[in-house]
Amino acid sequence: MISKTLMKQTVKNNIVLWAVLTGIQVLMVAGVASAGTNLQQTALAYYNMLPGLISAIYVIITGNKLLAQQVDKGTMAYVLSNPIKRSKVTATQAVFFLGSLFLMFALSAASHCIAHYIGSGGITATEIGHVVLLNLGLFCLNAALSGVCFLASSVFNLSKYAIAVGGGLVGAQILMSIMGMFGETFQWMRNFTLVTLFDIGSVLSPEPDSNAFVWKFIVLAAVGMITYTIGSVAFSKRDLPL
Repeated sequence: MISKTLMKQTVKNNIVLWAVLTGIQVLMVAGVASAGTNLQQTALAYYNMLPGLISAIYVIITGNKLLAQQVDKGTMAYVLSNPIKRSKVTATQAVFFLGSLFLMFALSAASHCIAHYIGSGGITATEIGHVVLLNLGLFCLNAALSGVCFLASSVFNLSKYAIAVGGGLVGAQILMSIMGMFGETFQWMRNFTLVTLFDIGSVLSPEPDSNAFVWKFIVLAAVGMITYTIGSVAFSKRDLPL
């Protein structure tokens, strides 16, 4: 159960950042796909790095704003002064966070399919399936990363600590993943990140029985579920400086 009033306020506070970053993401994938590149080339040029960077900005900033920043600024005291339980607050913020990420990648998938259809003169059902799976994988990855930020925002009263821990962990994951792309010297770094579970090669594999990405997506979703759950429980039980 969520609070409609709090949901409206949360949407109002975060819609601009979401719209800007989603717009950038949609335009970028549309630009690559509309050039007539095949799906494998688009995966290398776009999905391999760019969505992770764009969505990480959204995840870090929004994750902090949902709980920690409100406690830090004192607005959480006003929220909880109304007849609303803390569990309802965390449920509302979690639904918004995950819902906004899902919509972000749903729009990205639709933009990719439309641009590919225009640029290549058509799109097959297999290609549509791959695009959907790629964006589903990105959603699962960001569900896990956003869960880390949500947990940090739930635990800390000060924004600077929530950003340092949650944002630091997410930023380190992205940075290590990028460094792992530059030669064998740094390749080992990818094995210590959640990003490595977004297995583009497995999704696009021509082998019909290649479904290694399935369990990896499940692990990412599980990490997200666990971190959101722990964060919600922690926020509901800890003392707040209200």
